[in-house]
Amino acid sequence: MRVLRPASEAEVVATFLRAELQSARWGEKLRELLRQDGADEAMLMEADLGDAAANAYRAQILDRHRGWLQRIGLFQGLPCELEWLLVGLTPDEVLAIRYINWDWWLEISDGTRDPSVAADRIRGGFVPGADIDAHRALAERLRSSRPPPELITIARPDLAKLVLLEGHVRLTAYALFPDLLPDELRVFVGTSDHADRWSEF
Repeated sequence: MRVLRPASEAEVVATFLRAELQSARWGEKLRELLRQDGADEAMLMEADLGDAAANAYRAQILDRHRGWLQRIGLFQGLPCELEWLLVGLTPDEVLAIRYINWDWWLEISDGTRDPSVAADRIRGGFVPGADIDAHRALAERLRSSRPPPELITIARPDLAKLVLLEGHVRLTAYALFPDLLPDELRVFVGTSDHADRWSEF
């Protein structure tokens, strides 16, 4: 793991929202919130991190969307004070990231939270509805001029264990097609001495 630079919470929130907007599961809900506010998708897709008001709006919309500021749902127990870093991970380090402690991700990984186990089960036909072609297309975007948003992870300060906060479908795609991973993948890590208080850690 190579620490590339510090990152801001505003940058991470913007990345989370950009990924959600591109998600088949979450995108339409987020677009509806934007429509209610009369806001343009560019607010999320082309975030101006130097605009404090826009940063505050994105934090609020992520709260309405998923409970970010209230620390509910996915964010239950997540420390409010996190030190954010942008790091570069080798392919092996990417595949050592663990899924959240959530029913679906436990099920597809046979209780391990290991994306490589999930990939093996998908290849073996044990995950009904898994679309390998769609996963391949997602992984292939890593080699394109418009790669997918960075994964977002949580860890204790020793960085010994990274748990995925956002990007489970992407991580699964990378585990299915590890040959498409670059030599170094940029990933956000939020660290705290209290990371293990997060419900999904």
